[in-house]
Amino acid sequence: MFGSLANQPLTKIFFNHLADAILLLAPCWVIKKRRRTYTFIILWLVALWSFAQLLYYPTYRDVMPFSSFLLVQNVSGTLIKSTLGAITKKSLMVLLMPLLLHAYHWWLKRHNSGGSDSAQRHWWMLAASLGAFVVLRLLITTSIYLANRENYSDLRDAFATRYTKFGGRHLNYIMHNGVVSYAIFSLINSIDTGVSDQEKQLAEDFVKNQCPSYTDNSYKTAIERPNLIFIMVESLNAWAVNLNIDGKPVTPTLNALAADSTSIVCLNVISQAKSGRSSDGKLMYQTGLLPMIDRSVAMEYSNRTFPSLVKALKQRGYKAVEICGDEPSLWNVENMSVAYGFDTLYHQPELKAQLEAADYKIDKVVMEHAAQYLPTIGKSFIAQLFTGVMHSPYDYDFEPATWISRSKQYTAAVRNYLEKTHYFDQQLGIFLESLKQSGLYDNSVIVIASDHSEPVDDDPAGRPALSKNGNECVFIVINGAHGKRIDGPAGQIDIYPTLLDVMGLNDYPWKGLGHSLLRHAVTSAAESTDGTVGTSPLLKQQQQAWIVSDILIRGNWYFQNIMK
Repeated sequence: MFGSLANQPLTKIFFNHLADAILLLAPCWVIKKRRRTYTFIILWLVALWSFAQLLYYPTYRDVMPFSSFLLVQNVSGTLIKSTLGAITKKSLMVLLMPLLLHAYHWWLKRHNSGGSDSAQRHWWMLAASLGAFVVLRLLITTSIYLANRENYSDLRDAFATRYTKFGGRHLNYIMHNGVVSYAIFSLINSIDTGVSDQEKQLAEDFVKNQCPSYTDNSYKTAIERPNLIFIMVESLNAWAVNLNIDGKPVTPTLNALAADSTSIVCLNVISQAKSGRSSDGKLMYQTGLLPMIDRSVAMEYSNRTFPSLVKALKQRGYKAVEICGDEPSLWNVENMSVAYGFDTLYHQPELKAQLEAADYKIDKVVMEHAAQYLPTIGKSFIAQLFTGVMHSPYDYDFEPATWISRSKQYTAAVRNYLEKTHYFDQQLGIFLESLKQSGLYDNSVIVIASDHSEPVDDDPAGRPALSKNGNECVFIVINGAHGKRIDGPAGQIDIYPTLLDVMGLNDYPWKGLGHSLLRHAVTSAAESTDGTVGTSPLLKQQQQAWIVSDILIRGNWYFQNIMK
């Protein structure tokens, strides 16, 4: 019986929902007045939570953690536009049900004016409801354990763990344990108890025994004191590169760079961004640390001491500038810019006039500003440019429209995404040409990397893809000393040590938790402690790096010591 129950998802989901409903409505047995009001409050909270999940899942492929509901600083024009674009007829159906119940309740009141909302208190029914919840929870979790013993060390592990080898970790926890249990577990997990001595020892042993300690600069670019121009591209999918629509290339600039034998190219970098999304991309590329799965490092841990590419170059007298078109509150961009060590930040307040003139086409404004400003610095610099045009939503026609919008290939959402991608590619070509004219091109290492991948369309049949999930990112280095085509799969975490190699920065004490793609034949990546892509002897280490990174960020003692 237990095995049969656990292997039937619909049965398991039904009993989980039944247990949740029993617990949430248990107070009705002792509420004497306003019982219906309480019931509707619970109903609407569940409906709104479900509605939020339907908007969140297509992008993150998981349930939205409760901590993300508290990121009020991220509420901006970009987020609102993206959220509205994610609303579908199916998602609105979730809100239709409580509305219909309200209408039915109003009809009953009109036809039964003598009805009362008061009732006797039945404490024994409350106790029975709580008992029923506990019994159902024990039954479901025990059945899961008995049917999947190979995944758990013991029965207690089946209650505590969030991890399985299938799907998103939050979604899996809810599938196994229900929403109420997930809420309780999330609350307990959110309590910051600091870093234990055991965790410290685990992290220190990992860094000492698993992280690289080389100091040679064998893969350094031949350019003397090269500038580093890092172009982080919003939602750039690797499958868009070399893609033709009706026989014409969508990204001719990127195609040429990827085909250049002198470029370092990997079109199979697996996205590892989590709850911090774009800010997680910056974190990995700048620090060599993995993001936190449940929380946004940028929003909750900006006061930490971070190692970074910026700080490694500033030790050599480089100037550091960041240029993006984001609002100051979005992913805490101002504080994180300081945390990484940038001297100057140009973002929406400084670029507002140009953004308005360009109809908020961020890519054009950012690259035009960089083309004008960078030649005036007068010394070696690191410049991080962050684009934004390719951000979701993709439910509207992008202007200026090209032959892509007139094509019949793929879905409308994919065509709209590719219009944005084509626009970025055009602006990139113009920017690179301006660097050549100013003389900066030949004196700079230029990096083009995706901040994360983007599903674009839920139906894989409706979009091109390199794999089922289509979660590969782009990584291209121009003017590296050694041109190399890297097949991967690799992780975003591997970009930081690769750039230390390219820039000749291996005297910097922190090499990151990844592996340089110039030194290692990386053929695997860990999307989390349990989600993996590819196979290699590095895989176990790559999975453990998630735990170690979490400890290092929460603890903050390690980098305070090595950065002195």
